[in-house]
Amino acid sequence: MSAETKLISLGQQPPLKLSKVPVFVGLWAAMGPGVIWGAMAMGSGELIWWPYVTAKYGPAFLGLLLPACIMQYFVNQEILRYTAATGEGLFQGFARFNKWFAGLMWIMLIMSFLWFGGLASSGGTALFSLTQFPAGWDAKTGSLFWAYVLIALSVSALVFGKVIYDIIEKLMMLIASVTILGLFSVIWFPEVLSTANTFFPAYFNPFYVLQNGMPANWDPKDASSLLTGIAFAGMGGFFNVMYSYWIRDKGLGMAKYQGRITSPVTGIPEKISDTGFAFADTEENHKNWKEWLAYLRLDNFIAVGVNLVTVMMMAWLAWALLMPKGEIPSGWKLVVAQSEFFGFAWGPIGTSLFLVVAAAYMGKIWLGVADASSRMHADFILSTFPQAQKYGFRTWYYVFVGILTAIAVITIPLAAPDTLLLMQGVFNYISMAIYTPVLIYMNYVMLPKAFPQWVRPSNAALIAVSVVATIYLAITIWYLTVVF
Repeated sequence: MSAETKLISLGQQPPLKLSKVPVFVGLWAAMGPGVIWGAMAMGSGELIWWPYVTAKYGPAFLGLLLPACIMQYFVNQEILRYTAATGEGLFQGFARFNKWFAGLMWIMLIMSFLWFGGLASSGGTALFSLTQFPAGWDAKTGSLFWAYVLIALSVSALVFGKVIYDIIEKLMMLIASVTILGLFSVIWFPEVLSTANTFFPAYFNPFYVLQNGMPANWDPKDASSLLTGIAFAGMGGFFNVMYSYWIRDKGLGMAKYQGRITSPVTGIPEKISDTGFAFADTEENHKNWKEWLAYLRLDNFIAVGVNLVTVMMMAWLAWALLMPKGEIPSGWKLVVAQSEFFGFAWGPIGTSLFLVVAAAYMGKIWLGVADASSRMHADFILSTFPQAQKYGFRTWYYVFVGILTAIAVITIPLAAPDTLLLMQGVFNYISMAIYTPVLIYMNYVMLPKAFPQWVRPSNAALIAVSVVATIYLAITIWYLTVVF
């Protein structure tokens, strides 16, 4: 039996196929997944929940923002490590750990994204405020109209784009660039800069609540808003898991041996392996693995760094422009209040520009969620039910695109977008508190049994991610205590 056909046992799934670690392709060829993560992270946390929490409670919770962003780096790194080492999506990794655990995560995934129509409806609030079309409609009905338009455009992109990952990557890069440039241009205005001496002391003080107690206007109902803000100071929950599927379709590390999802209309089908890959303890493999790992740290740093800067700027603008007026984003005008950020700088043109950016912002997140969550569902089905494999990954992917689109269309009218996004945020955060310890076990215990010992992360990395997992668990317990 040749080295390429040897099988390596790992967990409760079919064995991994032995192959070589691919040569690192270079910085620019590998670039992309981190930018997608950073662009996707410019979503409900940045656009909605941190402006909401900052405008309503001022310095009380602002100091939690920076550590909340940084903690996600350590979770991301373990997600990237698993997929780069095996070429598998994280749901197949969960199934290798334990099929019942994978089932629990699948149920949590379903609950988390039953409500993701709120992403489209919040973008719809911006487009209706901008166009006032259809004329004479109220804010709710007009927002729903534009939400369905955004969904239709997104589904068309997923069906007709030749290679789905390429569509997602290009769109995210465009939206991220426009948003960052717009925010940088606004913060230099004197009315914003003049608040730096009050904003940044609060931003760098994570102990404000411990020192001063809960704010006098604290509403326990906002526990969900605060939890969602902490979860989405970046991606949060299953949004972090999406990173696994982007580097898989990009072909980074051992994912080079996996095929990509292509359009059933315009694309050419690619073979997607039903299991992952392993590699032997050779000098060449060790060298190539270290180069991939160094790049993945950089990619992760870019992802978290882009997000950290944008959410800080959005909170700062809320501090400077919304908080003094007591304006708090909510209901069917969830992202309209923030249009004052650009309107302050450029008048009506700026307001219109922000509403366009906000609509694109939330619309591209709906597209990203529909894509990545369909990948996760397909991965779970194929790794749990062997008989499903005769239909292939691409077929199951599009089945779930259809199901998730139908769910979004049905759930959007049921509640205002802030309510829908809160439901999504709570389930995502709790899921992260559950899966992070398992992810640690997968990388620090399971992988070294099938891979060379140098694949195991350092003890320093173990301590860092364990601290993060403990914090997520503690905050989850606090939240459940407040709510129940």
